[in-house]
Amino acid sequence: MKHVMKQYFKKLSEKWEEFNGTLPLIPWNEEADGRIYVGSQDEEGYISWKPLEKYENTNFQQFEQEINVVLHGDVKAYFNSFWFLEMIGWVSQYNVYLYPVIPGVEPEAFCQRVKEYIFEKENSTYIPVGFESNGMLVVMNNQSGKIFVENGEDKSCKYLSSSLK
Repeated sequence: MKHVMKQYFKKLSEKWEEFNGTLPLIPWNEEADGRIYVGSQDEEGYISWKPLEKYENTNFQQFEQEINVVLHGDVKAYFNSFWFLEMIGWVSQYNVYLYPVIPGVEPEAFCQRVKEYIFEKENSTYIPVGFESNGMLVVMNNQSGKIFVENGEDKSCKYLSSSLK
């Protein structure tokens, strides 16, 4: 997982540099640990950032016991690879935004989203990992690791990918 994410961030940085002449920019988030930012905010409140490799692993064991669910290994690897502020791109016809791993915010925000989702769905086998541009959730089958787009209106899921990678 770390290798795949490293490749993504390299391509992201190269494309931003090519089109904008900067590192990726994002609106300032005062909750985020400042070490992920590079430089200072511009006049519109945007600031450059770059991913930071994570060296301290998050142990999800207590959370898993609390919700009585064991998280898929890909989710754990995702949250233990890098600190980053944005992961977005096209998968099939969907513009997908995966949840960021923001230092100072995660994994608590992710755990809260999972807890609320499981409570709402009454012990679903799916867990939320992001959303797509039309407002549908991107979910992972927590058993198989397959990724789906969930239509909130009719509760259907469309296959998106064989894995989070």
